[in-house]
Amino acid sequence: MSPKDPITLAKDNFKNQLNKGVIMSFKQLQVTYDDEFKSRYNEVLKVWYDCIVSLSFLPRNLDDLEEILIHGPTKIVLKSQKTKELETDLTQDDINIMADILAIRAKQNFNYETPFVSFYDTLFDTNVRISLTHFSSSADSKSKIFIRILNKNIIPLNHYNINEGLIKKLITQRKNILIAGATSSGKTTFANTLLSLTSKREHIIMIEDTKELIAPSSYTTRLISDPNNHNKSMNSYLSYCLRMSPERIILGEIRGKEAESSLLAMNTGHNGFISTIHANSAKDALERLALLFKIYSTKDLSFATVLKLIASNINYVIFLKDKQITEIIDIFGSENENLFYENIALCEESIPLSG
Repeated sequence: MSPKDPITLAKDNFKNQLNKGVIMSFKQLQVTYDDEFKSRYNEVLKVWYDCIVSLSFLPRNLDDLEEILIHGPTKIVLKSQKTKELETDLTQDDINIMADILAIRAKQNFNYETPFVSFYDTLFDTNVRISLTHFSSSADSKSKIFIRILNKNIIPLNHYNINEGLIKKLITQRKNILIAGATSSGKTTFANTLLSLTSKREHIIMIEDTKELIAPSSYTTRLISDPNNHNKSMNSYLSYCLRMSPERIILGEIRGKEAESSLLAMNTGHNGFISTIHANSAKDALERLALLFKIYSTKDLSFATVLKLIASNINYVIFLKDKQITEIIDIFGSENENLFYENIALCEESIPLSG
């Protein structure tokens, strides 16, 4: 077996230390012994090191990007209004190492037992949400990295080409609003727009699993959930926050047990609620909320009763597609397993929504 070259030895040393949870500095990594090619070795190592530790292969200005999808060294997608792809000289092993580095920095358990993690971070002075999938969960042993760029600016209402007076009225009248849409449809961005319309004197309690929403004032109380601590779950926070005299409760996303707690909180008279939910239509959002309630509820309620609870507490569903509002549903009530609404954005007649 031929001896390994200095660059390979240095990379192996880096990986060995990484397996111990240690990210070596470049000074620790570089070739130090006398060799006529030492300078050239270190130049190559520095390029590699900057790529996997500092993600130097990515554009430094992320303002115009929405997402970065790293599927592999030659399949890096930069999503914006005009999507493009990057290719690098890295290997898939380098991408796997890069994912481990991001997890270690964020103090996330990322391994065979925890093959998926998602967390808030900063990249090139820009707030991002990073999601990682571990190579052990992949059929081809590939870790993947998904970076969502979080909008630092509030998008004004006129961007959405809707009746601005209507939306402002929903906020001032403290209506309970569910924002629905598919992944990357603009739900969180629009939630931030709605938050910017709230009174700067309101005590707002904001509950999230990642820090994506923009606090509208210094009267905001932020609570970030921890999946490893049941006392810091979104569901637990919803129970706690009722004792904190909130004037408005904002829930980052409804996707589990918090479906029951959020509806029950609204049912106790807490108005001005705003949250998001993944759905393919406004109709689907209401049905998904009912389904989540039934799956996670500790109460044996009929589906018709759950729908009645939804109709009594969710006033409006605003549905987004491709960053634009396509539906605003005004919920009237329910009968048996039907919800009744009017799409006030499209001026449709009131029609029954079958369960």
